Amino acid sequence: MKPTCPAKQGQAGSVLMVSLCTALVLGILLAGYMVYTQTQNISVMKSQSWNAAIVVAEAGVEEALSHLNRNAPYFDPVDGTNNLACNGWTNLGGNRYGCPRRFLGQNYYDVTITLVGLTPIIESVGYVYEAGLYGSAPRIMFASAGVQVPAGYQARRIRTFTKIDSLFAVAMAARSRIDLNGFNVNTDSFDSADPNFSDNGRYPTNNVNKTRDNGDVATNGEIINTLDVGNAKVKGKVKTGPGGTIRIGPQGSVGSRAWVEGGNRGIQPGWSANDMNVVFPPVGLPNTTWLPKSRDNKKIDGTQYDYVFTQSGDYEIGSGANILVTNGAHVRLRITGDFKMAGNDDIIRIMPGASLKIYMQGSSFQISGRGVVNETGNAASFYYFGLPSNTEIKFSGNASFTGAIYAPNADFTLGGGGNNTYDFVGASVTKTVKMNGHFNFHYDENLARIGSYRGFIPTLWTEN
Repeated sequence: MKPTCPAKQGQAGSVLMVSLCTALVLGILLAGYMVYTQTQNISVMKSQSWNAAIVVAEAGVEEALSHLNRNAPYFDPVDGTNNLACNGWTNLGGNRYGCPRRFLGQNYYDVTITLVGLTPIIESVGYVYEAGLYGSAPRIMFASAGVQVPAGYQARRIRTFTKIDSLFAVAMAARSRIDLNGFNVNTDSFDSADPNFSDNGRYPTNNVNKTRDNGDVATNGEIINTLDVGNAKVKGKVKTGPGGTIRIGPQGSVGSRAWVEGGNRGIQPGWSANDMNVVFPPVGLPNTTWLPKSRDNKKIDGTQYDYVFTQSGDYEIGSGANILVTNGAHVRLRITGDFKMAGNDDIIRIMPGASLKIYMQGSSFQISGRGVVNETGNAASFYYFGLPSNTEIKFSGNASFTGAIYAPNADFTLGGGGNNTYDFVGASVTKTVKMNGHFNFHYDENLARIGSYRGFIPTLWTEN
């Protein structure tokens, strides 16, 4: 009989126990690592869904802005908020409008527009499906406050505040080149709605202390010498598009009232920029019935008028002639052919309490003589809108002008002479601008508040 060795059996049992314990520890570590990896994976996927939800919500904001701007530009402020219950959008009551739920695969958004005057508020909720996570436990619910979220989704809600973007935000704007290289060219501003900066709503001709320095000149142009200031005195800022440059003559001055009136030359630091990047949308005809207007051939106050408008309405004429809009008449006038006034007594006259909006369909609009005599003294009483076919606007002689011009396809030429000063009160937006005479260009800042609009733009974005 061979004797046994108890010590060796004890060693074998110890090795087995150590192996089992090691395997158990490794199993626990592996299980923990797998749980950690799964938790991390879930956290990453939830984070991706959370981030994606804001993108989906922003898509809703984009649709709402497109809906608000579907008919831009607006020549009447309320046109932007009229008839929002169209193109699938419905009136939800309480000045709220909503669109059908829009799906982007399994994701979707709900969006509404709430009208608060001319500052609509857009609310959009983006919902993102948590792929592969539905039914996992425990499940943390992420959502904006007050949003009912279906199982398996995450949601975020954003609120966007908007405002009207004026077509007449500066004194003079152009898509391309601006040449102010005339003689004694000056720009400044006033505010017809503020008695501190106007004389009963008119430009304060004899009180420089009521003028302001917002007579900005801006162009989208991106070439060398896009903006030629020459020897002009610009009480305001000058801007070009990226890559554009500004040329200024030895006697030119650009800056604040104190800078220009103080006899400084050159451009005041901080009063120029090359970041102009604005879209100038084309003009469309209003959806209305235009009534053909027959010639009146009436002599009033010693002037022979071809067309006399005594009643408000939408009218149409073929070409240029002397025009009178009488007190109390508010007229929209479509001109289908070229318009040219050449005589010394030629005139477009707007009496107090009246207004005129011209929609120029012909290619050329030329006035001289007495020009546009806006007896209201308010630029908002005369608007000129050039359709895409309108490629030329020309003022010559000593014609005066009080009004606002928006003709993004037109080359605008102003030519005055002699010892007279050519006064332009209001604002202009054209393709190019060229001055060949003596000009005082006075921007009415009130046009930015009550004039025509490019559309709605966001001003503030919040998540709630």
